[in-house]
This record gives sequence, C-alpha cells and structure tokens, in this order.
Amino acid sequence: MAHTAVPSASPMTTAPVAGVAVGSSGPAVRRLAGRVSRGHVVMVVAGIVGIVLSFAALRQHDGAARVVVAAREIRAGERVAADDFRSEAVTMSAPLLATVVRARDLRQVVGRIAGTTLAEGELVSKRVLRPRAARHGLRAMSIPIDPARAVGGRLEAGDRVDVLFAGQRAVSIIVADAEVLAVDARGRGGIGESASPFTVTVAVSARQSQLVAAAVADGNISLARTTGSVSSKGTAPESLDRVGEIDPSAR
Repeated sequence: MAHTAVPSASPMTTAPVAGVAVGSSGPAVRRLAGRVSRGHVVMVVAGIVGIVLSFAALRQHDGAARVVVAAREIRAGERVAADDFRSEAVTMSAPLLATVVRARDLRQVVGRIAGTTLAEGELVSKRVLRPRAARHGLRAMSIPIDPARAVGGRLEAGDRVDVLFAGQRAVSIIVADAEVLAVDARGRGGIGESASPFTVTVAVSARQSQLVAAAVADGNISLARTTGSVSSKGTAPESLDRVGEIDPSAR
C-alpha cells in the first residue's frame, strides 16, 4: 500500500496589531495603557463633580434657607420671646429673603414689639417687629426746643437731662434724669425748615409725657444736662418770688 506523505503541521501564527510588534511590551504598549487609564480617571472625576454640583444645586433650591414663623398667634403690641417662633426651611429669592427674619438672626429680634398681629405659622417680616420705644417700659417723646435752652445743643443719645418748666409762680423739674434717646439737629431755621431748630427725644413715663406736653404747649421749657450728676429726683418746685429774693452773694 502506498503511503501518502502528510505534511508536517506548521506553527500557528497570529496577525500583528498595526503599529505594535507581536510579543512586544515596549513603550508603545505602555503609552496606550497610560492613555486609557488617564481617560478613565478624567471621566470618573467629571462624573463625581457633576453629582456633587447637582446635589448642591438641589439643596440650594430645596429649602436651603431657614426662616422664622410664628409658633402661636402674636398680638399687636406684645413683646416677643424666642419661644414665640419656630424655624421653617423655605425656597425664596435673595431680595425676598432679605425682608424676613432668618432663623440665625432670631436673637436680634427677641424683646422687640409686634407692630401687627401675626397668625400662627405666618412668616415674620423684619418690619413687623419694632424696637421698644425705651427701656423699662417707658415712652419716647420728642421735645422741640431752641438749642439755647438745651445746653447749647450739645446733647447726644445716652445723656441724661432734667426737664424744667417755668410757670407763672414757680420753676419745677417735671422730669428728672430722663434718658436722651435721640437728638435731631437737622432743622436750623433755614428756608422751608421747621420753626423748631432742635428736637431732643427723651424716655418718659405716661404721667411725665402729660407734663412735658403741657410744658411744650406753654413754651417755657428748658433742659439741663445731668449726665454724671447727683439725681434731682424729689427736688421741690422753686417759687419765682423766692428766686427774686435770693441774695446773689449766697449762691
């Protein structure tokens, strides 16, 4: 029987990758791997940054600001306390947010007076809560007066003054040691300005406000600066007749 020669099997060959030598682990392969790694890193980082920015945007627009609302009905004229309010998270534009009381600013408004009645749950506007007129439950009252009768106009907030009234028979201190709350010297008798060149706002009680109003109406009123002086409370009225009899050398 004839035998047919079988050709010997040739080793399997692999087609080379373009630009890369077979079996090579040289610089070209390392460069390719480097490019792939950096690309993946950039994509991952970009994805993380996008997620963080999206989350921040959602937080900014979804209840980012905490504001103050009334925890109960607050009547006009009431002095407010911290437990009269609670905070709520809201979404508001910056200009609108600037008009309301933020939760972080609650301490600044505690002790103020409600100018209008607030319903429970109502947003609290800054304009609703008014500063107290004066300390210790006193009232603020402005006295129009010529500077020549008010220490030459050299008064400022924080000073203490006596309010004196010269009647037909006696001179009386109708308000002793009143706190000066404000001094308004804008009007100095110029064209179109008030006839009263000077006003001093002082803290008074209800009774004192009546006395001051009467003295202002009469027009014979003076202010004495008493800052740092001994209190004049309890000083009796001085008769004008007695004033005329006082010996100048005894003063």
